[in-house]
Amino acid sequence: MRLVKSLALALFLGPFKDAAAEGAAVELKLRLLAGTIPALAKYAHQKRLEDIEDDLAEQFSDSLSADEKETLRLCRQLRNKLLHSDFRAARNKLEELHVETESGGVRKIELSEMTLEEATSKIAAAKEGEEGVLISDTLSTEAGSVAGWFLEAGNAGDFQKAIDAFKRAAAIVDRLTTDNALQKIKAVLEKS
Repeated sequence: MRLVKSLALALFLGPFKDAAAEGAAVELKLRLLAGTIPALAKYAHQKRLEDIEDDLAEQFSDSLSADEKETLRLCRQLRNKLLHSDFRAARNKLEELHVETESGGVRKIELSEMTLEEATSKIAAAKEGEEGVLISDTLSTEAGSVAGWFLEAGNAGDFQKAIDAFKRAAAIVDRLTTDNALQKIKAVLEKS
């Protein structure tokens, strides 16, 4: 099992970290935007990002479509699921974001004896779909499933899909930031 975990880390730790970073960048951008709006600045450091998100959605209600509000909400939840290693729930959030997901084909195999013969036999049977359970058919709360779901998410491309979703959310926040800056410039020009 140690080899599997090491292999999983070698293969998918980089994409996981990239996804986590993109999710954190969206949160930072939301907090920075809130900090530029006098009515919301005092809330920019709130622990619960959804409170800031709700206030920003209200502040920019004319500039945000219902889909964009939902994208921001779901991306916050997706980031939380990734950071807490709840990869099954993260996949569910991707699906709610209308991102097509698929099984990574990772199977959980029970070994009664830790012999090379048994492992070789069961791995061969798993490749034929005759042994083990697809991780994508399990709950992430099952014993020992963090490693399996980490492999599943990485193998299925879920981390890249999360990166793409976070980039879409960041583009929404960037647009709101630009709109906010333009509104401030317009207000200054109108006063002069």
